[in-house]
Amino acid sequence: MKKICAIISGGEFAPLENIENADFVIVCDKGYEYAKMSGITPDLIVGDFDSFSGELPKEITTVTLPCEKDETDTMAAVKYAVDSGFSEIQLFCALGGRLDHLLGNLQTAAYAAKSGVFVKIADRENESYVFSNSKISIPKKDGFSLSLISLTDKCENVSILGGKYTLDNAVLTNASTLGISNEWVNDITVSVGDGVLAVVISKMGE
Repeated sequence: MKKICAIISGGEFAPLENIENADFVIVCDKGYEYAKMSGITPDLIVGDFDSFSGELPKEITTVTLPCEKDETDTMAAVKYAVDSGFSEIQLFCALGGRLDHLLGNLQTAAYAAKSGVFVKIADRENESYVFSNSKISIPKKDGFSLSLISLTDKCENVSILGGKYTLDNAVLTNASTLGISNEWVNDITVSVGDGVLAVVISKMGE
């Protein structure tokens, strides 16, 4: 199985940290502009190009999508990564800007997680890990909070170790705030059974 696919979306720009570790890079629409300004040469360009009107390189494979469609450019890129057998997707420039696109990107991450793919989304002050039937260990981060959000109707067998507030095989629903704003005591390990869970790490205010 292939390893990491990085996808640069067209939301608010954020540094493309550690993108050089990816095995394959897809840019979505305006994401090509972000890649170019960061010195990144993508392997694939996807989009309807409603937010990027510059010249695209002929030597890079480009998939042009219709403007009127039933899925976002980012979803099309994620489906390509899932179908190509990548085990992890890293989404960049996908959290800031429009709220509807942010929520759509979380739904897109849930699609990948349901297919068994681990997803990381990051910007300057936030990290989100989206996964199912797995666990993750996160080193202690001073000045940051950690929250759990169910992206499906419910997440079962949710456990937290190493946090101020612990859970042991709990059930989280998408109509509950039970998992919001935890704090580190030690490194935190989060696990989930059925359902798609988002672990959100956010910088706290001064």
